[in-house]
Amino acid sequence: MALDADDTLRDMPALGDWLLSAPVPALEWHTGQSEQLRQWCEEGLNLLLAALPPRSVWGDGERRLVRLFREAVADARAALVAVHGEGIYSLLTRDFSDSPRIDALVTLAATQVPGLLPTPAQLSEDAALVLNDKLGHELSVGLVLAQWLAQPRVGRHLMASMRLPLPEAHEILPAYQAGSELELGLVRLQRRGRQGYLSLCNPRYLNAEDDDVVRAMELAIDVVLLDGGTELGVLRGGIMLHQKYRGRRVFCSGVNLTKLYSGQLPFLFYIERELGLVSKLHRGLWGGGSPWADAPDLGLEKPWVAAVDGHAIGGGCQLLLVCDHVIAESSAFISLPARSEGFIPGVANLRLPQYVGRRLANRLIYRNHKVAVDSIEGRLLVDEVVGAADMDVAIDRIAAEIVDLGSRGIVSNRKAFRHATEPLDQFRGYLATFCREQARCMYGTEIIRNLEQFWTRRNRS
Repeated sequence: MALDADDTLRDMPALGDWLLSAPVPALEWHTGQSEQLRQWCEEGLNLLLAALPPRSVWGDGERRLVRLFREAVADARAALVAVHGEGIYSLLTRDFSDSPRIDALVTLAATQVPGLLPTPAQLSEDAALVLNDKLGHELSVGLVLAQWLAQPRVGRHLMASMRLPLPEAHEILPAYQAGSELELGLVRLQRRGRQGYLSLCNPRYLNAEDDDVVRAMELAIDVVLLDGGTELGVLRGGIMLHQKYRGRRVFCSGVNLTKLYSGQLPFLFYIERELGLVSKLHRGLWGGGSPWADAPDLGLEKPWVAAVDGHAIGGGCQLLLVCDHVIAESSAFISLPARSEGFIPGVANLRLPQYVGRRLANRLIYRNHKVAVDSIEGRLLVDEVVGAADMDVAIDRIAAEIVDLGSRGIVSNRKAFRHATEPLDQFRGYLATFCREQARCMYGTEIIRNLEQFWTRRNRS
């Protein structure tokens, strides 16, 4: 018989007492607070596991009970960071002198401040399960990171840390400069004259994004930005093997739904993508200085051209919003289906209305409205539309134009545009909201139902 969560709370007074005993942060920090939180979380987890049957027989009641546990724990952890977040972050980064990436920060927090976040073992155990069977420890990660991003000094330092080059970028840069080409698994990077030409090469999934793709893209972007012989970058999709698109290019098919549904796409994928890959496209590499001072951005950045073959779905559309020139082949289309799948399309909610206005942005995000690039609506999102056979010529033409006129002028103007339309603290505040709401979406009820309805059913047909 399926378990009803409300009945369980009546039948298990210990669990109800545990919920009512959630620790309240004291105004003065002391390490006993995290220890109290750790013990409370451990007690709740033990009560939960004792109440649950094997996952194979979980029903709606069991899953409601799991949601109740993870939300209570995540809220308690976030409450502690809301009061003491800056002090804890200062401890983890040695008074802001270290610059860990988010994944390293999460591990540091879990090991150095026990109770603040799930343990690495708990996250690893959840990672092996399909999305619907996870306990959802990552919800705590999302809510804690949201609190940190909401705190100006911490959020700015964390964003600056994520814009530093990946360590591997410095290691492979000499090979790129010597041979003008790098094979990075799911991404190929070539130097073509003054272009850094980045091709997505994930044909199995129509260039859909996952953590491996995003990591390879970010690495390639680092190399383009660090290479003194490159003046601009080009993003383009590689040639597909899928029967429907065989021999044709596709720009990007959005998030990898196969990995999302099977639980192989971690929550940090969304956050690292926005603060790493996309931020480096939009703002360049961190240029040093005080990250929390109201000073000009000294980052190393270059203009980017996006070439859209086939379609730019989801994350593909989001990439267009931070590129300086977009060329699309005439039969391509653009869409943002994240809401219909159950989550938020990155920073599109902030950036898209700047291009198309709020009403069209609503239709794109709320209703999965598809836009043909060769339409009045589509022309708001791309700079030029050409025939498929003319894409290579168009890319070389705009690249030559940018180089001939000087890329410095575009970089200066893109900084001015950002100052007017997306100040750093506005972006930081948005990311805090995104981090919290994306975590709630990922471990809510809609995402499983929608994936079943819009993706699984389609694959079975």
